[in-house]
Amino acid sequence: TAVPRITQPINDCENYLPFSHKKDDDVPELPPSLYMAVDQFIIARTIRNLRGHENKHCSMMVNVSRFVNVQNTVRNFISEYEKRLREAVKANYAMPDSVSQQNRYMARLKERFEKDFPDSGVEWSQVKAALYSTFENLRLFVINSKSDEVLDFRKYERDGHGLTAIAIGGLSLSRGLTIEGLSTSYMYRNT
Repeated sequence: TAVPRITQPINDCENYLPFSHKKDDDVPELPPSLYMAVDQFIIARTIRNLRGHENKHCSMMVNVSRFVNVQNTVRNFISEYEKRLREAVKANYAMPDSVSQQNRYMARLKERFEKDFPDSGVEWSQVKAALYSTFENLRLFVINSKSDEVLDFRKYERDGHGLTAIAIGGLSLSRGLTIEGLSTSYMYRNT
C-alpha cells in the first residue's frame, strides 16, 4: 500500500480562489481539493474517536483568503457540504455497504479512508459505524477581525467534550492563534 504524504500540493485552486483575488471577486464554488480535505478531516476525527480521543479537541484550518467576505463565502460552501455529509451519514452509517456505497458522500468517505488511512489500525466498518457521532460536536468558525465568533476550546472542556472545529480565516489564523488538536490544514495563500 502506498503511504500517503503528509503534505499534499493544491493544484486546483486557481480556477476557484486564485492567489491574487480581490475582496469582491465572485467565488462560484470551492476547489475539489478543499472538499477532499474536509472528507479527510472527518475520517481523521472519526479514527481519533475510535482510539478513545473523543474528549480531545480536533481541528481543521482553512486559510485561502485575507478578505472577510470571501471567508464567509467559503464558510457557506463548507457548511452546505457538511450538512449534506451529515445527512448522508445519518441515513447510511448503519446500513450495509451494498446500500451505503450507493450514496456519493458515503462513497467519497470510504474512498478517502482507503486511500489516506490504510494503516490506521481500524477497518472501514468501524469508521462507518462511528461516523455519525463525529458530527455531534462539529462546529464551523470564521475567525477574523470582523467576526464575533470565538474559538473557545475551554467552553467545550468545561462541558466535558472535545470540540471538532473547522476554522476558516486569513490573517488571524496566520498570526499565532492556537488551534488545538490541529489535524488538517488547507492553506492556499501567497506569502
